[in-house]
Amino acid sequence: MSLRSVISALAVSAALSAFSATLVSGGGRICYSDTVSDAGKLRIEFAPCMANELFTFHRVYLNGTIVNATSSDNIGPFGITGGWCGGNHLNDGRRSAETVAVSVAAFPGAVIVDPEVADTLTCDYMVVEVHNRLVLPDGVSPFADETIRYTVAGNSIDVAASHTFTCEQPVFVDRYYGMQSMFFDEYEFLTPGGLYAPWTPLAEVNRFAKSAQNGFCLFVEHSPAGYQASWLDPAPGTLGDRSLVDDDDWVFIGNSYTKAYHKTIGGKTVRKGDTTRWHGIYSWFDRPLVDTPHSFAYRAFYGGVPAVMDFNF
Repeated sequence: MSLRSVISALAVSAALSAFSATLVSGGGRICYSDTVSDAGKLRIEFAPCMANELFTFHRVYLNGTIVNATSSDNIGPFGITGGWCGGNHLNDGRRSAETVAVSVAAFPGAVIVDPEVADTLTCDYMVVEVHNRLVLPDGVSPFADETIRYTVAGNSIDVAASHTFTCEQPVFVDRYYGMQSMFFDEYEFLTPGGLYAPWTPLAEVNRFAKSAQNGFCLFVEHSPAGYQASWLDPAPGTLGDRSLVDDDDWVFIGNSYTKAYHKTIGGKTVRKGDTTRWHGIYSWFDRPLVDTPHSFAYRAFYGGVPAVMDFNF
């Protein structure tokens, strides 16, 4: 099987006009709302959440129905020797991460938005940059500095994540998912370039290894409310190139504790000063642009710019 993926930037049309989104802030939260042609009406809320109270996207609504919520992780944790670091995970009741800084800007104009101050404004898109500190399972010793930049536009959250490891001793990372999904009520999956193509019922979805995929970088979930696409950029030099996952290790896990995962590190040791980064785009839509046994395309926003994500497989 061969996979061809195309990301096409679009000119902004009347349906995707400037200043179409609304931001509402206050009480430590940011709510972003927009309506996108061929996708639907989106509402995306950012707030401190999960067991570690990290600032991230907390709830996503599509056409008024909640389709994603961080009762657990959308941005995955590290599974290391002795426990977990980051996301929703505690270790014997001890927090494994904290948010140390948040900045929010609305564009154009780079207008600063304070989540604590009640305000309403319109914009094209917003950028949320979050700095988190991850600690080892003892709850004290440093593990990594995490920076996550969310570009929120239209029906998408474009995520650029990086880690600088600060651990004094080498740490064995059993697994790091990075990009994963808390989509609600999915009943079928599509993984272009992977095992589950065309659409596969949820009960038949499990996982597949790196050696069993050919260009896999996307999983799509379908629910009665619509779709969520989780595209992991496969660019060389990022975790999306799967270079830190062995051929016989899993790169996709689905139908597991109501979640689905892109696995990006498996069985590797990190040391102080090491760095990693990944890029991906979460998109929600009420219908795809193309859906055939060998092709799938949908509306998305890449770095705040309207785009079509087009996959042939």
